[in-house]
Amino acid sequence: MICLLSISWLALLAVCLPRAALANQRPLLLQQQQPPQQQQQQQHDVPAEQPPAASASHGSGSSDIPLERDAFISSLVADMTLEELLQQLHLTFGDDLVRAESAEPRLEALSPAFPLTSSSRAAVGHVHDWYSLNISHYNTVQQRNLATSRLQVPLLHFGECLHGVGSFKQSMFPQSLGLAASFDTNLVHRVARAIATEARSIGIHACLSPVLDVGLDPRWGRMQEAWGEDKLLTALMGVAFSSGLSKNGSWAAPDAVVPVLKHFAAHGSPQAGRNAAPFMGRGNRQVFQDLVLPFKAAVQLGGARGIMMAYNEFDHVPAHVNPKLYGLLKEWGFDGLVIADDTGMNELWSVHRVASSPADAIRQWYRAGGMIQFYDWPFEVLLETTSELVANGSLALSIVRDHVEAVLRVKWDLGLFADPFIPVETDPIQIVRDNEPLTLEAAQKSIVLLENRNATLPLRPADQNISRIALIGPFIDVLNYGDYSGPWGEYPADQATTLREAMLAYSQNTSASSQGSFEVASSWGADTWEYIAQHVIPPYLLSSPNATPGGLQATYFAQTNFTEPVVTRKMEVPALDWGIYPPPGLPSTNFSAIWEGKLTSPVDLDTNGCIGVAVGANSTAKLFINDELVTAWGERLTPDSNILGNIESFEFTQVNGTLPPAGSASFTFRKGEIYDIRIEYQAYDLYRKIENVVSLNSQLVLFWNLVDSSTSTSTSTSTSTSTNDDGNDSSDIALSQALQLAQSADLVVLALGAAWNSDGESADRAILGLSPSQDRLARAIFSLAPAKPVVLVLQGGRPFAIPEYYAQSSAVLSAWFPGQSGGQAIADVLMGAASPGGKLPVSVPRHVGQIPVNYNYESLGRKIEYLDIEAQPCYPFGYGLSFTDFIVDGFTAGSLSSLDDNRQHSTDNSQRNSSSVTSPEAITFTSGDTVTFSLTVRNTGAVSGSYVAQVYLLSRVSSIVQPVKQLVAFQRVYLDAGHEAVVSMQVDVDRYLPIINRWDEWELEKGVYTFALLEHGGDATGTEVNVTMECV
Repeated sequence: MICLLSISWLALLAVCLPRAALANQRPLLLQQQQPPQQQQQQQHDVPAEQPPAASASHGSGSSDIPLERDAFISSLVADMTLEELLQQLHLTFGDDLVRAESAEPRLEALSPAFPLTSSSRAAVGHVHDWYSLNISHYNTVQQRNLATSRLQVPLLHFGECLHGVGSFKQSMFPQSLGLAASFDTNLVHRVARAIATEARSIGIHACLSPVLDVGLDPRWGRMQEAWGEDKLLTALMGVAFSSGLSKNGSWAAPDAVVPVLKHFAAHGSPQAGRNAAPFMGRGNRQVFQDLVLPFKAAVQLGGARGIMMAYNEFDHVPAHVNPKLYGLLKEWGFDGLVIADDTGMNELWSVHRVASSPADAIRQWYRAGGMIQFYDWPFEVLLETTSELVANGSLALSIVRDHVEAVLRVKWDLGLFADPFIPVETDPIQIVRDNEPLTLEAAQKSIVLLENRNATLPLRPADQNISRIALIGPFIDVLNYGDYSGPWGEYPADQATTLREAMLAYSQNTSASSQGSFEVASSWGADTWEYIAQHVIPPYLLSSPNATPGGLQATYFAQTNFTEPVVTRKMEVPALDWGIYPPPGLPSTNFSAIWEGKLTSPVDLDTNGCIGVAVGANSTAKLFINDELVTAWGERLTPDSNILGNIESFEFTQVNGTLPPAGSASFTFRKGEIYDIRIEYQAYDLYRKIENVVSLNSQLVLFWNLVDSSTSTSTSTSTSTSTNDDGNDSSDIALSQALQLAQSADLVVLALGAAWNSDGESADRAILGLSPSQDRLARAIFSLAPAKPVVLVLQGGRPFAIPEYYAQSSAVLSAWFPGQSGGQAIADVLMGAASPGGKLPVSVPRHVGQIPVNYNYESLGRKIEYLDIEAQPCYPFGYGLSFTDFIVDGFTAGSLSSLDDNRQHSTDNSQRNSSSVTSPEAITFTSGDTVTFSLTVRNTGAVSGSYVAQVYLLSRVSSIVQPVKQLVAFQRVYLDAGHEAVVSMQVDVDRYLPIINRWDEWELEKGVYTFALLEHGGDATGTEVNVTMECV
């Protein structure tokens, strides 16, 4: 049969099987010639460790001659043409799959030489930026790709899944840095399981996450995507997240995906904190000993089967072609795919200048070990160039084949050769609804309590004589999820809560608790950054014409002239991105729609803000309030969009800082008013290909800004106008309004920080303070302290160096980018419905000049003090307070041989030796052992809470200089008041304790090791408890 491998596997089956048996034996994908909705779930429940048998024939499905995976794939690859091989090494833009006028696949554009009905076309290998919650869209494209290609290899769908699926219509969890602050690997695993389930429900097979760059420079805009400054925290969180995505390596399960780790490697310490700049660490030892540790752990323990290379270079070699990095993957036994970052291959030629031409860049990429190109070149260019390289001997065809085999092994293990379709009973929307409680839990557990003077929190209005709370700051009524979460980091909006919404609910529902009644007054007082943004109007302020809250009533029309209404939805938030398909229920991307209902003004003082509509290209929108046209934007068949970028440049800010966004109009929001609102929208001829952008641009945003238009948004912290006695700009109306409301309140909650417009990919900052306008607001509000308590609530993806405000706050919460339930979570902590227990995953500097200020420094690093500021950070790594108190005792350590069956469990009678802190003799461990730390924790307070046990290895004698301390284990435990628990933590000594010694060799050094149970990673607090062990 092997001699027939060059023919279609359909023909092969016809030869092999009697006609009567063909109906029962034919591969599943042959049955997919029927409409996808007719399919039943098959093969999905096959465990990953028992993959379906392969076929001697090529393509998907099982047949009469089973072959093991590698033999099947080798045979398949040997039969591939170069075009077919390269399709498996090319990432196709989602827009290329879909026609402009309908949901029909447009696969003929991918292989121009063959018509759509041809069976000679090369199968599409991979697709990205293709997010539809309609499972028939995915199933149709997958089916058509298989039915019209020669070898019928299923496509693999990549998706962004950083802290939620990149559809921006599904659950949005706290950003990675916030999840890291939970110090709860179980929580992180469950979050990743939820993301994987949502991703696979819409046909995504591989998630471009987690980011495992150790974040060593908080000026870096992508700090929020990292898991903090520590290698062990990053490693354990990375394993938890990766194993959650992969379902512990069960990739073929219908709710599992392949994790693609990024960015490999040393991407989190760029020169001057600028994204993708050269590595500015302490040399190759730091890279290979510390910074790649999380990647190795996720590959070997987390089921990671993909690697994305980094833009940067270290030791003057770009990561994309660094042989040492590819050598590590081989050393680790990595069996997966390697993908370039977007433009990463092209930059070898255009930026790094290590390649003489695009062809040379492609050659170097493949020869180094790279596999899949992102969007660097169109497929035709990749094919032509690679063909020439193979023909002239610059690139061996065997290298290409080896790469394709690696890619196909991943597809096989995902179960795609058995059944690449989404089961028809899958309901992506219901899955999202089921995960809503987890978004709240994750947000609550990520919050860190940094200060709580005089037990200000939780708020007890009756006991504290608080009858009026002022909510001040731009983040009281702004959705704020961070990057990779839609325009402005505010999608999806329909299930989101803001801080004001949640606090209003508490103020209006005091019967369920003893907190007492209180009023809420609010004012933004400043912008989120130094220009007027297009913030989504939160859903709780919108209602249908019959006053049902949560959105506006939407009616969709099949034509662009508001005729033929075909879809009427009860409720919808006008923060919409339909992507590359028409809105559900419509036959074409040429359509019109109307949203109508009520808008409730949230202001407590009349505010001259702005309101507007923003749309994508070739779209128009009109906004009516109380039946009067307020603003309009767009003309038919124009390429212009008025949706601002998530991050605008410094130059943009200088020029446009005080200008209202295009598509907006000045509008006076009056206290207590409810406005009739209506939006008319038209979308025309939307196909316009722009890779890495949702190119159909069928988008609509109803936006506002509640900062008075007279507010100064100068980027200078100095003012040229007169100032009052507090040093504040007397002409700043928004600030004056905020100060007025604060003065009338008994307590102020000051919500400041950063949104995606100043904190995200390519949003690097030279200063770690608040924005100038927020800084002016903070100075004004804190002028009322300490007579008036101020609770500072910070959001954002990096630490803020604002020691003067920390010192003046009655309480401080760090909420990071908290996801869709962030407003509710913050309010729950403020009011005591949730107890904060997070710990800092990154040190908080006093000044940007202290960087690096990481806790695990070498002794000489802080031997000399600064003359102008304290040398210590404001708050160290691992720091965080609680509403309750804990007593810890019985800290012990023991080692367990790798030969013992229960090596990974807590110490018991089978352990080799153990010792308490009072033991006069050091206990021993050796290579192959697991060290277990145990302690007893008791909650001695009056409320429930959580304790994070943190064990650090202290500086020791070594062949190389060691840090003063290094985290080696942690565990978060949750305890009701009066309860206690035994906590056990394990350390695999071969994975986490060896170093690269003075002679550049890996070594688990012999000698004395002192482990300390500490409250945090800062300087000694007098509470540390040590155990001593000896490595023998």
